[in-house]
Amino acid sequence: MAADGQQFGEIRGKAAVLCLSYLPDILVTGTYDKKVTVYDPRASQPLIKSRKLHSSAVLSLAADEHFIISSSEDRTLVFFDRRANSVLQRLQLDSYLLTMSYQGCQLWAGDNYGLLHVFQNQGGSFQHIKFFDVGHRSQITGVHHSLGTLYTASTDKTLRIHVPTDPPKAICSRTHSYMLSGISVAGNVAVAASGGLSLEVWRLHV
Repeated sequence: MAADGQQFGEIRGKAAVLCLSYLPDILVTGTYDKKVTVYDPRASQPLIKSRKLHSSAVLSLAADEHFIISSSEDRTLVFFDRRANSVLQRLQLDSYLLTMSYQGCQLWAGDNYGLLHVFQNQGGSFQHIKFFDVGHRSQITGVHHSLGTLYTASTDKTLRIHVPTDPPKAICSRTHSYMLSGISVAGNVAVAASGGLSLEVWRLHV
């Protein structure tokens, strides 16, 4: 943003990038060739490592200083321990996850059936503890959760805002003219990528 939206660099891979996660020290990408790749975008040679963690395309990522979490069309969810530089855990699911939001010890993720799943880190092991129907009629493609709010976006063309209770309580819904394929939230501003090849910006008062 300090560069007024201008491109300040470019990293080229060998396959289509389907998802990414950006941290102050690394950029993580998930690609069509089944790999999770870590870059240092500040370095002249940015590639740090690349691992084939799945047997199909990598569809979503989440990362923090401890873990890189990836999901795939092969219906697996992989937790990679950054400090140990190895796979901590691999879960086989009944659906594939298209989007994830990881905060604290909880991972919230949306799947291809339009369901929202919750995983929790319990003593160093991630457990699938809940899943919810939050009202979407098609696959969930965007999730953002915090202690007080939960946002979900879907190919059913809706953006929904919930209170993250058990089960989540919907408090607001916005309908767009195109399918929504991702979401990012900061404060009361939500930005969604749409099938109309555009970014849609909402300033929400709820």
